[in-house]
Amino acid sequence: MSPGKLRAYHPDGLNNAPIRLPAAPSAHAGGAAALAPFLTPLLAQLPPFHLADRSGAALYASPAHDALAKRLGGPSSLLPTAEIVAELESGGATVLHELSFGTAPAIHLRARYSGIRGADGVLECVLGVIEETSELHAARHQLSLTNDRLEDITRLASDWIWETDRDLRLTFVSPRVTEVLGFQPVELVGRPFLALGQFAGDESPLDPARRTPFRDIPFTMRHSNGSERLFHIASLPVFCPASGEFLGFRGSARDVTEQNEARQRAAQSQSQLTQAIESISEGFALFDAEDRLVLSNRKFVNLFPGAESAIRPRARFADIMRAVVDAGAIAVPPSEREAWLAERLRLRAAPRASFEVALSDKRWIRVSDHRTADGSTVGIRTDITDLKHREEALYAAKEAAEIASRSKSEFLANISHELRTPLNAIIGFSEIMREQIFGPIGSPQYLEYVGDVLDSAHHLLEVINDILDIAKAEAGKLELSEDEVDIVAIMRSATRLVQERAQRGEVAIHLRLPDDLPPLLADERKLKQILLNLLTNAVKFTPGGGSIEVTARLDGNGDLLVSVADTGIGIAAEDIATALAPFGQVDSKLNRKYEGTGLGLPLCNAMAKLHGGALAIDSVVGHGTTVTVRLPASRVRQPA
Repeated sequence: MSPGKLRAYHPDGLNNAPIRLPAAPSAHAGGAAALAPFLTPLLAQLPPFHLADRSGAALYASPAHDALAKRLGGPSSLLPTAEIVAELESGGATVLHELSFGTAPAIHLRARYSGIRGADGVLECVLGVIEETSELHAARHQLSLTNDRLEDITRLASDWIWETDRDLRLTFVSPRVTEVLGFQPVELVGRPFLALGQFAGDESPLDPARRTPFRDIPFTMRHSNGSERLFHIASLPVFCPASGEFLGFRGSARDVTEQNEARQRAAQSQSQLTQAIESISEGFALFDAEDRLVLSNRKFVNLFPGAESAIRPRARFADIMRAVVDAGAIAVPPSEREAWLAERLRLRAAPRASFEVALSDKRWIRVSDHRTADGSTVGIRTDITDLKHREEALYAAKEAAEIASRSKSEFLANISHELRTPLNAIIGFSEIMREQIFGPIGSPQYLEYVGDVLDSAHHLLEVINDILDIAKAEAGKLELSEDEVDIVAIMRSATRLVQERAQRGEVAIHLRLPDDLPPLLADERKLKQILLNLLTNAVKFTPGGGSIEVTARLDGNGDLLVSVADTGIGIAAEDIATALAPFGQVDSKLNRKYEGTGLGLPLCNAMAKLHGGALAIDSVVGHGTTVTVRLPASRVRQPA
């Protein structure tokens, strides 16, 4: 191969113009060695290159190539591969190849392989020019990382990013805007930023003339669906690094619509809570976990005249109480104020039940403190002055009533004694006269009168006994003389005693009793008195031709039920309470058929309760009355 005939690739790789190498002075002057003085200065300025034959074997390598090969550990990795040679043979002008070596740090190279052809155009050898691109590669890699990082931040940030030109027209909008405003970025690019909405104030801070940065300025924008959204805008002016020329603004927009609405709702709730607290009738105060006042209403403050200035937010409860005591608002002597304050703070440490406090201005308050889950304390102060006055009045009335009741009982006891003595004499002498023990009475009419006197005396004695029993029952002094009794025998006996009266009134009495009723633990005389009173009332208020049914049975709970049912005039539901009251009488055209004091039913009720039982009345006006006495199962003696 003659040097003068070589077509070489230019070192800058921009064209394929042939390089004219100076011809050798003589074909016998040493070949390539003779060219050394001419090539050495030129080669020193060229990038690393080599010549290789079509098999990829090196024919020549420049000094810079040798130095680079030593750095890489050998030249073979820089020589053209069979694929590169094949591509050049097929007519390719230049083949570019990226090479990387090592990792710490990596060496990046770009090799340009060009074919050198003979006069006949046949590939004779390959010129490889090597360019180191480590710095360029690193810069590109760093730029790629920066771009990726910026894209990730733009995509992940809750704010959306924007840029404008010097005329405030949008030149960039991040994809985040689609989520918050419903627009695609391409829809907004080119539009004036201020056309998207308006700032809260009259003056826009986005001013190309002033070019000042700002942040968190409210800006209202309209969503693609027509709703308004509130954003906080932050912005920085952008300048050309080289010339300092103003290029526009770059900024972010953060959607604060929900936060703003939440703040508005919280403010509204706070206002409503404050109004509600002010409207309640009690004094209200809230203390935090450190026992400092958070809020209170006016009623709380007004409870303690003279200490109003101390009741302020952040004031400690102990300091408020100290001011209240020093102001003399609490009704305690000055010598006892310190002890009272110490006890009050002790109760405050573990609030439990409410308690009452007397104020110096004659008012009373009820103190109720409640600890919340977070350690705060809710204090309620209720003015109970009127309640205390009513309690005092009720207590005085109760005392007066008890005194009157005691006086009544004493009076009844005394008057009964005074009445019984002459009554006993009247009854005794009347019986002697009726029996004519000391001789006959002159006129039969006198004998009839004596019988009337004796009946009246017995009736009056029964009334006195009933009054005494009622007085004892009201005083809680009515006692039982308990024994095991036969309820069937008691009922039969009571029925026989009123049978004559029932016959005179043409009222039939039917006694329906089972044979297997067990005995009772009870007071026989009082049970008999209950039955006599019920039967007497039934006869009294049942017109002629009516009937009375007396029954007894055990219910499912084992209680004994004794009932007296009549077909009489009945009692209206609203009059039952009157009938059960002492001396209470229900008006009726028949209630004077037999004289009465209105003590029968109250006595029956009291005696039933004394046995642990109860009395119930079921009545319909015009159809009759059923009175049932219930005795508890504990008094029923079941057979062993």
